[in-house]
Amino acid sequence: MTKTPGPIKQEAPSDSAPADSGVKVEEEEHKRMLERYAESQKIISKYSVMPTKCSDYMTILHRINSDNTSASHRPKQPLVLKRISDSYTEAYLPFKEDLELREAYINSYGEIRIGKLLEDLDRLAGAIAYKHASDANGELAPTVFVTAAVDRIDLKAALSPNRNYRLAGTVTYVGYSSMEICIRVQAVAEPGEAAELEPNLVARFTMVGRDKDTGKSSQVNPLLLEDDSQRRLVKISEQIKEFKKTVTQANLYKRPPSEEERLVIHQLWLETNTLLDDGYGPRPVLPDDMVWMGGTTMQSVTVCFPSERNVHNKIFGGYLMRLAHELSFANGSVFTQSRPSYVSLDDFSFQKPVNIGSILKLTSQVVYSEPENKTFQVAVSADVIDNIRNSTERTNTFYFNFSSPNGRVPRVVPRTYKQMMKFLEGRRRAQTGKLISKLQGEMQH
Repeated sequence: MTKTPGPIKQEAPSDSAPADSGVKVEEEEHKRMLERYAESQKIISKYSVMPTKCSDYMTILHRINSDNTSASHRPKQPLVLKRISDSYTEAYLPFKEDLELREAYINSYGEIRIGKLLEDLDRLAGAIAYKHASDANGELAPTVFVTAAVDRIDLKAALSPNRNYRLAGTVTYVGYSSMEICIRVQAVAEPGEAAELEPNLVARFTMVGRDKDTGKSSQVNPLLLEDDSQRRLVKISEQIKEFKKTVTQANLYKRPPSEEERLVIHQLWLETNTLLDDGYGPRPVLPDDMVWMGGTTMQSVTVCFPSERNVHNKIFGGYLMRLAHELSFANGSVFTQSRPSYVSLDDFSFQKPVNIGSILKLTSQVVYSEPENKTFQVAVSADVIDNIRNSTERTNTFYFNFSSPNGRVPRVVPRTYKQMMKFLEGRRRAQTGKLISKLQGEMQH
């Protein structure tokens, strides 16, 4: 297995060192970073969840399917007790050296496109899952993995196109057929900086394994916990899991709003009742600091081409996250009349896969805002249109949080009962997201 690489060490030149010693140290560090980048590319390629060229079509599935024995006659692969460090995987974004790469990631404001990074995170999470599930020799198990859920993706600090970044992740929790993966993105240390910088972004994914023949849940390798810090990681993961379970049980589709939430809805109605158009007299006008939720809707339609497939021959989940993020950003820009900044992506589940050739309709809407904090939330629902049956099917809903420190953030006001439920869902997520973000921060330490 690949050994977890340590941080890049920085050595300060002594007073008696030649004038060019600092340059040599920098060159050595740069060379070491490029070597680690090349090594990480090999690992990502070995456990890739994306076909990279025509001849590489569904590479992993071909390797998994190399044994044509049916599931009933195939000998069960023995489970391997894996350490957390065994699944450690790195990927690099060397923006300083690779100008072509930087060009692909930069936006019109000279900043890094978060949507592109979301694709990279999902790709890395898949590679980590396959690596953890491999046998003692690192070979692939007869199991396919899919992204079941994204628990949280927090941007801690802005990303610069003039820095190199390391994406590093590992498995932190294992169930019977599922595993939770934590990934962090941090700048590669430069001369004079601390060897290990604070992460710019932290993310958590839940991957689920399925038997390649039956499609049933497939047990994954258990996790060996070697010290108290690793046991604490698992404990925090269990806390987040239980917390999410509690939130799911209180889903507004299953239970009515709480007493406190009913008071919130009633107060909203009292404040806006006189602003509703009753058909008599002059049409009411909303104050400048309010916007009707129904007026914040923005849509896009995309035809899903094979170039965006994953090795399972479905549309890659990271691509869907990028499309949803870019639509939510556009909506937020109109809502605030400024350029909003991405804060986080709340937890969501991939309920149904999107097939190649699907007509995908994305509908975004600002469902909650906190003007006092200059923050707001955009929900983006993904629906597949069946043009033959003239129907649509919901695949999942994304929830993006933004801030607008230099722009206005009006109060978003629901008008109908359905919109009020959306408002309460956004309000709940704003509250619970802060707790999950705090727990994720503890995991990083």
